[in-house]
Amino acid sequence: MLQDETKIKSLEEARRQFSTRHKCEGYLRRLRWPDGVKCPRCGANHPLYMRKYRRWQCRGCRYQFSVTAGTIFHRSKIDLPRWFIAIWMMCHSPKGVSAKQIERELGVHYETAWYLAKRIRKAMKHDVFEDRLGGIIEVDDAVIRASGDGPPKGNVKFEGKSVLGVAERGGFLRMMILEGLKARDIKRVIAPNLGEVQEIYSDAASRLFFLTEFGRHETVAHIYNEYVVDEAHVNTIENAWSLFKRGLAGMYHHVSAKYLQEYLDEFAFRYSHRHEKGRLFDLVLANC
Repeated sequence: MLQDETKIKSLEEARRQFSTRHKCEGYLRRLRWPDGVKCPRCGANHPLYMRKYRRWQCRGCRYQFSVTAGTIFHRSKIDLPRWFIAIWMMCHSPKGVSAKQIERELGVHYETAWYLAKRIRKAMKHDVFEDRLGGIIEVDDAVIRASGDGPPKGNVKFEGKSVLGVAERGGFLRMMILEGLKARDIKRVIAPNLGEVQEIYSDAASRLFFLTEFGRHETVAHIYNEYVVDEAHVNTIENAWSLFKRGLAGMYHHVSAKYLQEYLDEFAFRYSHRHEKGRLFDLVLANC
């Protein structure tokens, strides 16, 4: 019998618990259909299970489906145990897991490891971007260098991306690439992501003054070494930037600007669910 994922504390335990296709399919089935298998097409209960083909057939619409139908695992040539271990690794590594590490741990080619990580990041994004943010909000922008290095020195060429971070205190985090750092660029990105806002805190950059349109807005002037004024600060998002940049430089070493948003989504997912680490694995599987 499969152990509850919240009790799996190490990679070795994960390997034992998800060692066979049968175990993985059983875990996925219970997660997708906790009240019993239902037809994904018409929603009918109690479909006929065809053991020989490891799939069900709906008694109403006659649709045939497997436990992986409609997921990132569907028709994949990569076996489920490898998929599950890759997901577990990416969920339980605070700074992320490189494709090279997945390659070594799973014994697959680099291209396969890259494909696994890319599809898993897609499942992570779905969860993070579902609802609008509300309550007490912190907003901050930054420039992320695709290579993960620090700020440029001297005449060294610097190719970076302008990124906006929006964080609920104690809640979700979103990081999004901007087309530029002007007020209209930031407003275009932030407007669809804000719901019922109580307070908005940011630094004193003039390009962020428009935030008064969404709620009460207070600032801290970093340029004058002002970081906390009563409840006004952006320490939550600053902490997130620090963790992301350390992971980018220490784990991935180089990230193409083309795929930077996917890495931002992956980090935002883990950071958003930092208080419920035992559920990360199930959340990703549910979004697959």
